[in-house]
Formats: sequence, structure tokens, C-alpha cells
Amino acid sequence: MSRPLDLGRRVFAVLGRLPGAPVEAALRRWAWRLSVRVFAVLMVLGSLPGAAAEEAPRRWALIVGENQGLASEERLRFAETDAQRMREVLQEVGTVSPERTMSLLGADAAKLREALARFRARLAVEASPRDWLLLYVSSHAGDGSLHLRGTELPMRELVDFLKGAPVGVGLLILDSCRSGVATRLKGLKPVATPITMEASDLEGRVVISASGADEYAQESDALQGSFFTHHLAVGLRGAADASRDGRVTLEEAYRYAYARTLESTLVSPGGMQRPTFRMDLSGRGELILSEPQRARGRLTLDVKAPGRWLVMASESGALVAELEKGEGPTTLAVAPGAYRLLLRAEGGYLERSVKVPLDGAVSVGGEPLEQAARMRLARKGGAGSELLVAVGPSLTSGIVAGLSSLAGLDVRLVREGRLFPGVDTSGLGLAVRRGTGSRVSFQQTELELRLGAGPHWKLGAWTFSGALEAGALAVFQSRIPDEDARFGLEPLGLVTGGVRLDVRSRLSMLLSASAGGVMAKRDSGTALVPRASASLMVGYAL
Repeated sequence: MSRPLDLGRRVFAVLGRLPGAPVEAALRRWAWRLSVRVFAVLMVLGSLPGAAAEEAPRRWALIVGENQGLASEERLRFAETDAQRMREVLQEVGTVSPERTMSLLGADAAKLREALARFRARLAVEASPRDWLLLYVSSHAGDGSLHLRGTELPMRELVDFLKGAPVGVGLLILDSCRSGVATRLKGLKPVATPITMEASDLEGRVVISASGADEYAQESDALQGSFFTHHLAVGLRGAADASRDGRVTLEEAYRYAYARTLESTLVSPGGMQRPTFRMDLSGRGELILSEPQRARGRLTLDVKAPGRWLVMASESGALVAELEKGEGPTTLAVAPGAYRLLLRAEGGYLERSVKVPLDGAVSVGGEPLEQAARMRLARKGGAGSELLVAVGPSLTSGIVAGLSSLAGLDVRLVREGRLFPGVDTSGLGLAVRRGTGSRVSFQQTELELRLGAGPHWKLGAWTFSGALEAGALAVFQSRIPDEDARFGLEPLGLVTGGVRLDVRSRLSMLLSASAGGVMAKRDSGTALVPRASASLMVGYAL
């Protein structure tokens, strides 16, 4: 302050208005008032709209879902559902505001082109090089084109739109059959799996496809969506947060979705599905796709050991997440509400009910869950097996004239565990049934022994199974007028379908139906006799 004060003294001295001491005090008051005014102006400027917002990139999203492909293609069940799921995840944990999100559900190629043009025009006015854009599409595809309601749109148009968008980062996610062809367009550089991404400002473009160029992108009835989108969404909610920092990066999300999709389709009828990844990036930094720690509701699976978890909405029964949790606790961003949590254990599932509060978090753990996770981890192969004993009444069709049906008891031992690809259920059945003839009075007792194997599918507390069964039928006939008792041993073959509902951790209800035939002896020889049966049983997991 010495120089301003000296200058002030000289000015006042020349003017001759104030003596030395009063000049000193007046100058100090003048300097103080000036400092206060400058500080106030700086505060006002710093609080102007957009001053701080310009520091952070804005995020844009265009979400497309279409179930119907070409006329010759089977209608998809979950493409539009997957698009809605991605929109919800991006808005809840991806920090993409509804104002900067455009959704297109059910559209042909012309409508998609129109939407791309509108979005391009808006980006040209509002977007900046600091922003990033995500374009998600779930639909039928083939031969390098999307198949939308009987029309085709070349994937090259999507890549061109992405490359021409006036943003710093562009991310295209294609959940379509043979969508891997898009990652070979426009000179994008391949990244081998597993990927290792260098730090960068990500001033470029990224294309992720749910399948390879010659692979099918598959849907799952159990997940109520496609394998890839389900695992990607769960990863963005927090399952992919390997660093435990409350944020999910592009690399973390891709690694998680790739591994889980590969595992889920390893033995599927559609063949193995390998997501592909291409990028053209430069600079420094990481692309943060989601921030689960900022979600309104958070659910922490506070179990150290790895395990497979199901998270289901209590009211609707909808599957929110099916995830393979790694070592240590995992936090998922979920909407506030009530949930059922199921952890696969030695004897079935351990279940907990929780309520996630509004703008809060809840943690679930404890010794039973920890022990169940460790028991599952210790099994060979990780998936383990489960033994189930079931018993209940049974009704079957007869194989001789005058005896239309027989009732009895059915006992089964079922093992759920992989035998070889496509066969993960096997069983041994023993049924005892008895009936009385209507035309001629006689009594028939049957002892049925069968062995079978086949696939099974799980959907929450429900398990659906199918099996081919073969065995033998021992037939005893007694109380025949004027004749001795008879005995016969007949081979049989059956196709069986069943459904099981888990009532408690070890208790379940089973309904089974079979149809096939018995090679029965007749006076004129041997004949194939149709055979059908049904059983309603109570099961207990050993």
C-alpha cells in the first residue's frame, strides 16, 4: 500500500485540500472501500449461471429400441424394454438429465433418420467440445444394417452421426445381432481383449457392440432382457466398480459386461456371444459412465466372499439385477423401495428382504450370508450342484383295456448341476400306482422306475425344466376271475416337463407332466401303448 499512499499524498498535496495526517486516514478509507467493491464484483461474476457449469462436461443421450425387424425375422421380446432400462440407468446414475435425453421406441429407418437429424441440429446449437454423447440402439440387425419394422438402416449412418457430432466424446452401443461389423467401419482402431486403456481426455469415439460380426445377440426370459444390456446396466449401477471409488469408468463397465455376457452365453443354444470394443481416443483422463454414489437409493451387499446374487423388486417381482459379486462388498444404485435379495447357498437360496429409503442407503450382510457365499465359492467349478428329494400324489393313464387310469405315489431324487453343455438337471424317479378294472374285475399294481436328464432355466423363485426319461415298468395283475396272477416287465420312454416354485430356503412345490409310450405285451405280440402322467410334489433340498 506504500506506493498508492505516496501517490495519494502527492495528489492531495498539490490540491492543497488536506494536511498530512488527515490525508493518511482518508486514503486508507478510500483503499478499504475500493477493496470491498472489487471483492463484491468478483463474487457476483463467479456466481453467474454457467460460470461453474462450464467446468464440467454435459452429457447427451439418444436411446433407440425396436422389437420388430424384417418380415422374415421373429419379433424380439425385450429390445424396447432394454432401451427403457438403459434410459433409466443413465438418468439415475449416469448423470444424463431428462432434458438432454431423447428416446425412440418403435420406429422404422425413416423415423430414426429424422430423430438423428433433429438431435444433430440441437447438438450443433447447444453442445460444446467438452460434452460427451451416448447413442444406444437395441434391435434386429444383419449384413451391416439395422432391421427396423421392415426397413433397413446401414450401421455406417450411426457411425457417421457419431463421428460428426460436435462433442468431445462419442459412445455408440449396439445391442444387435452381428453388430460387430460396426466396429470395423470408419477406421476405428481395434482394442484386444482384455483391454487396457491409457489415460486420455477421450477426445474421440468409442463403439461397443453386444456381439461379434458373425454372432447372435441373445435375449433371456429369465433376465427379461438381453444378456449384454442387462449386465451392462447392472455394471453401471455399481457391480462393475472394481476400484470401489463410487464411479464406473468405460473400461470397468466394458470388462464387467464382456465377462458376464461371455459366461451367460457359454452353453446357450444361440452360441457364445463376445461383445466387441473399438476406440479412437487421444489425450488424458478417464470417461466416467456412471456415479452410483450419487444415486437417491443405494444397496450394499456387505459380504466379503464372492457370490451370485439376485435382486428382485418385492411388489412387482421384477428382476432388478442378477450379478456375480466379486471379493468384498458391492454397492448398487437402485430406486428407493422394497427388495428381495437371494444368495445361492449349498441348500438353495438364502433370502433377505430389505427396504431402500428415499435419499438413503441400506447394507445387507451377516454371518449366514457370508457363510453361504464361502460355501458356494469352495465348490468345484463355482456353480456347484443341488440335490432335491420330492414326493407327492401321481396320476397316470392305463395301458390295458378296462383300466383308464391309476393313482399312486411318486418319489423323485433330482440333481441340479451341470453334466455337460446343455444338460444341467438329472433325476431318478420311482412311482407306485394301483387301479381296478371296470369291465372285468381285477387289480393292477405298477412299479415305475425311470432315469432322465435335460436342461433347466431359473426365473427368480421359479425353475423350469425338461428331460428325456427312460426306464422300466413292472406290472402286477391279481384277482383275475378264473386266472392266476400275472406279471410283466415293460420298457418305457417319456418326455417330461416340470416347474418348481421355491417356497422357502429348502422347501419347494413341484408340478411334473410326462408323455411317451410303453412297449407292452399283447396276445398278438408287443405294441407301443401311449402313456401320460402328472405329479404334484413337495420338495426338500438336501
